[in-house]
Amino acid sequence: MGQEPFDEADEAGGDSPGIVRAQIEPRSETAENEFLELVARLEGVDATELPSLYREVDHSVENLFKRPPSPEAQMEVAFSYAGYRVTIDQLGNVRLVRVGDTVT
Repeated sequence: MGQEPFDEADEAGGDSPGIVRAQIEPRSETAENEFLELVARLEGVDATELPSLYREVDHSVENLFKRPPSPEAQMEVAFSYAGYRVTIDQLGNVRLVRVGDTVT
C-alpha cells in the first residue's frame, strides 16, 4: 500500500481536524481493495465489516486507474462512503473528510 494515512490536524497544528490524506497505488487491479483497507484501518475494523463500495460508487475507483487520462486532465472522483467525503485523484492521492457517522 502507499504511504501511511495522516490527519491534517496533526500535520498543520490542529487546523483541519477530521481530514485524512493518504496514497494508494494508482492501479485498477488493487485500488478498490487498498481504499477499503485504508478506511478499515482508520475505523479500526476489518475491511469485511465495511459497507459495499460497489453499491456506493460502482467501479468508479477502479475505472479512474484503468485508462488514466493525461496528467493535464487532473481527473478525480468524489463520493461519500462510511461517514467520509472521499476524493481520489488519478495519481492515487486520497483525501477523506469525516462528515457523519462511521461504521464503528
